[in-house]
Amino acid sequence: MSSDNETAKPGLDWRKLSDPKVLIPVAAVLLLAVIVLAVLLAFQISGGGAAKEQSVALVNGEPVTKAELFDTMYATGGRNALDQLIARKLIAQEGARLGLEVTEEELEEEINNIIMESFGGSREQFLSALTIYGLSEEAFRADARLNLLVRKLALAEINPTEAEARQYFEDNRLLFDQPEEVEARHILVESRETADEVLALLEAGSDFATLASEFSIDTTNKDNAGNLGFFSRGTMVQEFEETVFALGVGEISGPVKTDFGYHIIELLDRREAVVVEFDAISDEVMESLIESKVPEVINAIVARLFETAEIVNLLEPKK
Repeated sequence: MSSDNETAKPGLDWRKLSDPKVLIPVAAVLLLAVIVLAVLLAFQISGGGAAKEQSVALVNGEPVTKAELFDTMYATGGRNALDQLIARKLIAQEGARLGLEVTEEELEEEINNIIMESFGGSREQFLSALTIYGLSEEAFRADARLNLLVRKLALAEINPTEAEARQYFEDNRLLFDQPEEVEARHILVESRETADEVLALLEAGSDFATLASEFSIDTTNKDNAGNLGFFSRGTMVQEFEETVFALGVGEISGPVKTDFGYHIIELLDRREAVVVEFDAISDEVMESLIESKVPEVINAIVARLFETAEIVNLLEPKK
């Protein structure tokens, strides 16, 4: 959330950044470096000896050659990118060896989930983010397909016991116990004067949703009556949190100052904390345990594939 004069901070949210909504998976971001190296490799290898001396820039008349560009790119990060390309090839080969594949239906479901979870269901925002990162939709789909494949490789090796699941549950109870939650709505304004005006209108009987639409500078929810949904402690900035959890249901706060302005808050509902038992959510615990193991197993699989594969780096000088 930002006001009109805060355009230099387009990603700023007055809430704590514990639940970002516009995220590209890390692997997809790293794909850009892979693509750059792949282009340079093709550029370097296909050009022949003469092409290597072609200029890519002139500095006061002195040329910077393609060979210099390639050597610098490879030296400053190209090896990591090459390792990523090799890893992708190894994963694809291992999937083929084991007869694993990612169907179009699975890929579409994955893409749709990413759009829904990270972009609020907006395909336009998804495509815009790809543009910002310099990725084509085709490149992103290829990366998503590879991520699904390596996940299948990992899941095939993960088979935890009930005893492991019970221990995981005890070690991570905070993941499963339901914390106290509140549902609230707010109107965020820039000045105390405006906050006092809004509060006076509310006390005079004006509609909260109408005032949120008219006055609130929190564009993420002003047109939804300022509704923030349910949230637990540790989600909002401290001043906001202390106020909202002290309110009674239906109660409206006075102006609450934070770094983002002044909030008028109404508490809509409250859910008390719930302590759960393993047997009631054993399937959920098992799923969470499996998910927690996936990154480590993926790293182990890729390391193992590198160790057992015959890899010849044609860019390294011969010994």
